[in-house]
Amino acid sequence: MPYEIRAIRPDELDRLVLADQRGFGGSPTSPNASRSWAEAELDRTRVAFEDDEIVGVSRNYSFELTVPGGALVPAAAVSWVAVLPTHRRRGVLTQMIEALHDDARARGEPIAMLTASESVIYGRFGYGVATWRLGLSAERARIEFIDPDAAGRMRMLTREEAEKVLPELYDRSRLLRGGMVSRPSFWWPQVFWDFMGGHGKKAFFTAVHTDASGSDDGFVAYEISDDWNRGLPDRRLLVWDMQAVDGNARAALWKYVFGIDLIDKVAATNSPIDDPLRRLVTDGRRVQVDFVNDGLWIAPLDPAPLLAARRYTIEHALVIEVHAPDGTSRRFALEGGPDGAQCVPSSASPDLVCSTATLGACALGGNRWSELAETGLVEAVGAEALARADAMFMSTPEPALLSGF
Repeated sequence: MPYEIRAIRPDELDRLVLADQRGFGGSPTSPNASRSWAEAELDRTRVAFEDDEIVGVSRNYSFELTVPGGALVPAAAVSWVAVLPTHRRRGVLTQMIEALHDDARARGEPIAMLTASESVIYGRFGYGVATWRLGLSAERARIEFIDPDAAGRMRMLTREEAEKVLPELYDRSRLLRGGMVSRPSFWWPQVFWDFMGGHGKKAFFTAVHTDASGSDDGFVAYEISDDWNRGLPDRRLLVWDMQAVDGNARAALWKYVFGIDLIDKVAATNSPIDDPLRRLVTDGRRVQVDFVNDGLWIAPLDPAPLLAARRYTIEHALVIEVHAPDGTSRRFALEGGPDGAQCVPSSASPDLVCSTATLGACALGGNRWSELAETGLVEAVGAEALARADAMFMSTPEPALLSGF
């Protein structure tokens, strides 16, 4: 059945928050928690009403996505997607997603993107997994670094210091890897300090690395569980956020967290697929890969601007035919290389045929065209076309979403 889908008014914000909590099965937030993330861009919310009751919530945020080569593409960051348990499987989500995509197109955003609470939901709406994330853990006592010394120094920050230092460092680091996204000013108070920081209920710390020249080049935010076992330390350090402008800074941050005393295990749940930790230590087997999960999902609403914005590893050309979830198809001629690219509509015979979800999976170089072809997700004129596409789209460093929204 049709539902009324519209943006909420400011006086309906409490109802939206309550519906989101019910949809996710979450507990009420602290009355002292920030609402900066909830209150932002209410005109981009798309909420489902039935008889004036909220039965589903969703919203876009105005973000930027970094693509290989460092260009920034405007993107609709889809968030707060939840349907009440009483209204599952009644078409509520489909209507909200369509409204979000219409909103993004109206604003000239060529892609919609999200992180998925359930990975089986979004493929049918044209989203593909563009980046992957690692869960890593290691017993601190068993980790020895090949080069234990690190140039520069670490310093711990107060919240007031971190509020000044971290956003600037993040904006530098996000330009260096495809898959990274912006963090608007309204993101930090609620998402970073309340969600990550846990409303002051956890032992939450931030520390920054300064290189030998005196320039800040990386930071780490982490939580320490405060558990003791018969007087002995049985504590876990969880890395929430690690950002660095180069490999030396990231290595220094890892050395710092493994050097913290009274810690039994160090873990991270959102490391890039090419994280160097296993190569920095004398015994890489001591670093356990707990999982490899989907990170950023991309739906190319207008593929041409997305493909034209990025840089490509080799100079070459492809014709790609893309099929959307609504059954329509478009064909594009892509010419690209290390210095730039162009992508225009074409009537030439395609080298590759795929869905928008598959294009989203390959757009940043996080998946190989040839591997997806083996699973039937790509039709190609031959092995040469797949090899050409693999070589063009390869991205170094590997794309990763080292943030959340």
